[in-house]
Amino acid sequence: MTSHATQARWPALLPAGAKLGVWAPSCPGPVLFPRRFERGLTALRERGHTVVTGESCRAAEGAGTLRPEALAEELHTMLEEVDGVIAAVGGWTMTPVLPHLDFDHIGRIGKPLIGYSDMTSLVNLVPRRSGLVAFHGPMVISEWGEFDGPWELTAAEFDQVLGREHTWTHRAIGAAAQWSDENLFWDREDVRRRQGNSGDQQTRTLRPGEAAGPLWGGSLIVLGLLLGTDLWPEPEPGSIVFLEADGMPPDELWARLEQFRPAGVFDRAGGVIMGKVGNPQGTPSGYTGYGDVLRASVPEPLPVAAGFDIGHADPMCTLPVGGRTRLDCPQEGTPQLHLLRSPQDLPPHGPWPGDPRVAHCC
Repeated sequence: MTSHATQARWPALLPAGAKLGVWAPSCPGPVLFPRRFERGLTALRERGHTVVTGESCRAAEGAGTLRPEALAEELHTMLEEVDGVIAAVGGWTMTPVLPHLDFDHIGRIGKPLIGYSDMTSLVNLVPRRSGLVAFHGPMVISEWGEFDGPWELTAAEFDQVLGREHTWTHRAIGAAAQWSDENLFWDREDVRRRQGNSGDQQTRTLRPGEAAGPLWGGSLIVLGLLLGTDLWPEPEPGSIVFLEADGMPPDELWARLEQFRPAGVFDRAGGVIMGKVGNPQGTPSGYTGYGDVLRASVPEPLPVAAGFDIGHADPMCTLPVGGRTRLDCPQEGTPQLHLLRSPQDLPPHGPWPGDPRVAHCC
């Protein structure tokens, strides 16, 4: 097993009754799908959280919500006033916001940032530029806004990873007995619980081995948008790389994985895991060998596993990007991803030094 000490620090965890800010940098989902958005807010409130929405949740300007500069400023201000910020939904317009963000400010504030899909870029840049763990996790419309509430595993993993009352130093992420990738058009068809898939795409080892290192990854598509730019969040050496995709046939998966190879992602990886592929498709020839493509693209001897609940299919686990992890891929049996925290990773109950809400004298 290889282990690397490089890691980001954990932000202040969420207290009971946390005040959560909702930010919409990726698309005007709250305006387009108000019923589902309100369901998501209600689900968070029913768990005891106070929820405040930014102006971006009430805007639909041009291709997105607010101007990129305004979105960046909204995030900076919101972080000062809440216990954590969660994205409203995914989309396509996070990338123009990134150059306007003050990552030093985000690091000084030390609050959790939560999202995935289009937010993949931000939750990987925050550990690299702010020195702070960020969270690849459920968003308001897409997960919390489910017809009859979020999936049980989604809510439980969110609480376990982000809740202040959970002071674990080592735990394996959860696994779902049933999951769903059924698409019900928001605010039109989502008037029932989505049908589940059981027994398909089980968590499995594709190449055995063990590795330990900081967590890096998310949406293959979004990460690919940053390649070749000065925004590319290069993984730390020895990183456990996690990848997820939705509606992507094996030939496209192959192309995107091969894009990562010359970029050095796998040279810097200690191991690789893939989430369940939502809405899988065959190639024009009918080929559906996702596991074979992944195993062939990731160079030996890196351990490889697939079928984790970490992507666009529900339920989904919350992952601490930049945090320490260990991947165990046994030859026989179920692979596991372990989240690791040392006592010093656990922050004090109060705000981090530098939080604008802290009064300083003299």
